[in-house]
Amino acid sequence: MPHFDDPLVHFDDPLVFYDDPRTYQEILNSQSPHTMFDVVLDLKNLSVPALIARIRAILTATSEQAVFASLAADLTALEAKVKTLSDRETDLRAAENAVTMATTERDKAEKGVTDGAIALASAVGTIATTEAQVESTLMRVKGPPAPKPIPDQPTGLELKMGDADGELSGQCNGQPGIVEYYEIQYTATDPLGAAPNWQHADTSKKSRFELTGLPSGQKVWVRLRACNARGKSTWSDPACKRVP
Repeated sequence: MPHFDDPLVHFDDPLVFYDDPRTYQEILNSQSPHTMFDVVLDLKNLSVPALIARIRAILTATSEQAVFASLAADLTALEAKVKTLSDRETDLRAAENAVTMATTERDKAEKGVTDGAIALASAVGTIATTEAQVESTLMRVKGPPAPKPIPDQPTGLELKMGDADGELSGQCNGQPGIVEYYEIQYTATDPLGAAPNWQHADTSKKSRFELTGLPSGQKVWVRLRACNARGKSTWSDPACKRVP
């Protein structure tokens, strides 16, 4: 006899048949367990176009499988969402292209204004006979360049072995626009001793330099000072290296 009076049974329950003599619990116990799969979409780190392509491929592949026919409404709903995303992505790309073009045109116009203003300033400088006339245009006469300061003590002196015997390479922190050249000295004796015997090694216009002719196999200390027309800095702290 059917068990429609069982409190667990719904009228439209597909498991219950009119002439089935079993109880509802017996019917449930007879069902084969259904395996649940933890399905991975592989959507991580995809760009929006790649995401759209990936989901559309999944929709096509799923719709082709008869076993998933009951998901037709879900597939249709997801396809509508994908289309909305695709439309918004198209709108965004069009807006970005418009911004790029507008920025390019704005930059061209800005350059035109700047170039025109420079030409005007040059013309005013040619025509004006007094500084007051220049200032009346809300422009000004360029003052003389400020004198360079005396260079600061060089810092960050580092030494490395050169490619040949008796060679060292070195560098220090530069002072752009201030230093005209560096005087470099070395000694093979303790620079803190009573007579360190500093000797001229080289003169360099750059903060990176190469020294040659040093005593091969000996440990040497190197120091340098920065110079320009205004004067010379104090000597840097010495750096030490064994000469190859």
